[in-house]
Amino acid sequence: MGVFEMVAIIVVIGCVTSSIDNWVKHREKARKNLAQDGEIATLRGEVGRLAERVRVLERLATDEDSRLRSEFRKLA
Repeated sequence: MGVFEMVAIIVVIGCVTSSIDNWVKHREKARKNLAQDGEIATLRGEVGRLAERVRVLERLATDEDSRLRSEFRKLA
């Protein structure tokens, strides 16, 4: 085996290991993105539920019957 053949083999081995390393990094990044997507969906659902609760509380706070009951309690 000559010197040029050994250099060629070393270059090929370097390219293959670099490609494998890049592939592994890409897979890890894709897994992290999937995990973040799940977290984002969970947070969006929670924000939706909280927004609905705020709407209900606003309705209760501005309800005329609620004000009347409050006034009656103050008089009693």
